[in-house]
Amino acid sequence: MQRTLRFATFGDDVRQLQEGLNRLPTKLAKLLPDGRFGPKTLGRVREFQGDTGLAVDGVVGPITWEKLLALLAQALDGGVPVMPALPASTFDALRPLILTVAQQQMGKVDFSQRIGGRPKGLEFLIEMFKFAANVSLTEANFRKNGTGDWTWTPWIGLKTQEKSWCGIFAVYCYRKAGIPVQWDIGRGGPVGPLKLASFSPSFAAQIRPGDIGAVATKSHHFVIESVDGAGPLPKLTTIDGNLTFGRIGRRQEHQVGRDNFNYYQFSL
Repeated sequence: MQRTLRFATFGDDVRQLQEGLNRLPTKLAKLLPDGRFGPKTLGRVREFQGDTGLAVDGVVGPITWEKLLALLAQALDGGVPVMPALPASTFDALRPLILTVAQQQMGKVDFSQRIGGRPKGLEFLIEMFKFAANVSLTEANFRKNGTGDWTWTPWIGLKTQEKSWCGIFAVYCYRKAGIPVQWDIGRGGPVGPLKLASFSPSFAAQIRPGDIGAVATKSHHFVIESVDGAGPLPKLTTIDGNLTFGRIGRRQEHQVGRDNFNYYQFSL
């Protein structure tokens, strides 16, 4: 049983509360986990209660603890529930969670390795296609012609039509962060409250960590992890799916102004 916490209390459980709140989306400053329930912790608790439909009293009792621990468990497992009517004001607060989800998947897929005779990450890819693109696949889809060698780009429809899933991975990260976006296999792009950025003098300045980027005329998609530098050509660090052997990894090759670079903006 967790102790009820309120303003002016202190202890290890307050530090646990602060560290937990720091793992979830917020519009407020990150908390210093010092074990003291001060004004900043109070503000963060009230924000959390308001965002999750709880009574906004600033007291961390059994109901608030239950909601917090449940959401932390989901975040550590890779996400929170998709919110069908996501308000535009919430999107920026979800950026850290998008990046957390993307970072957690690095190392999960590697078809050069076998676990129990099956490629590493096979189950994850099957789940990812279902969750992000509403496409149900089996092991056979990840074999050449259905019975041959393993392939990390599965065939969908015809056995000769293999599907790259870099964009599906990016959408997976968004959906795991609660954002109501889905990948449309037919059109080969995301469907939901996103639009490609229009070129303008502020084109590069508006790129933010957590945006989905695209190159090669939208043939390759990725999650932008960091933006370094001002001006028209900032350096980007990205997390890309569907690399060699299906690996998910960090890259610094994508640049503004090269290879038809573009990125998606939240459109609500």
